[in-house]
Amino acid sequence: MTETEFFETLKNRALGDSAVIACLRRSAAYDPGLFPAVYPYVEPFVYNMNEWRRSATYLVAAYWALAQRMGRNDDDCNLQEALTLPKALKFLQAKNESSKTIEARFKALLDADTDELPWRLRHLTSQLAAAGIAIDWPDLLKDISRWPDPQRRVQVRWAREYWSASEASKKGESKHNRKKKPAEDSSLA
Repeated sequence: MTETEFFETLKNRALGDSAVIACLRRSAAYDPGLFPAVYPYVEPFVYNMNEWRRSATYLVAAYWALAQRMGRNDDDCNLQEALTLPKALKFLQAKNESSKTIEARFKALLDADTDELPWRLRHLTSQLAAAGIAIDWPDLLKDISRWPDPQRRVQVRWAREYWSASEASKKGESKHNRKKKPAEDSSLA
């Protein structure tokens, strides 16, 4: 089962039983994978994974449920509207131009080890959900599953995605805001 199929399965189960969201939401208060009531929803997907990937799956499923609770219902948007976490955070920062806390929290997330990750990720996903910005949950699960990579590939890619979009938008803004220079008269040469 792929990450996309996992979230589709969760969403379909939640449509038939409101306890799915409530249970997954409650699991966010526990260390990932230590709330037995969510096992029926997550274990079929993680039964042959290593310990970190299992934890990552429980963690992201809990935050997905919290986002559902905060009004970000994935049925309200299609997959094209869902953004990767760095793009979503950049979009949130653009909406709140005076806010430097988003960038500071993102930097702290990039520097987080696996012990700090759940806490830092929860704050950011909650902010996005409260702002109504859709996260690409399958993509987030893939990335968090790869978080402990010694080469920090996910963190590097996220940093590039976040700040390159920032630089591109600044360049775009400066091009539009620049005053045009008067054309030089070539007849004066």
